[in-house]
Amino acid sequence: MKNIPIHASIEGQTRVVDTDWLAIMATLKERGLEQEELVVVYAQLNSYLRVTTRGLTLAMIPPSTIIEGLTREIKHSANDYARMLQG
Repeated sequence: MKNIPIHASIEGQTRVVDTDWLAIMATLKERGLEQEELVVVYAQLNSYLRVTTRGLTLAMIPPSTIIEGLTREIKHSANDYARMLQG
């Protein structure tokens, strides 16, 4: 999974913040999502679907509106990234 820019809001509120997949993934893991569920959410976001789960509403920011400096490419080895996903 690549890091992608995301609009996020707390379910039922109008305020939206810009964040990225790594931050959202960590939050969703803390809220009890399993790895398989994270993969499904990621795939839905990459399909430009709006996803509501665990009290958050998420949408991928289209590439034409990416905010400079918001996303960062991870500079870890594949093994480091796999350990991050496992918790």
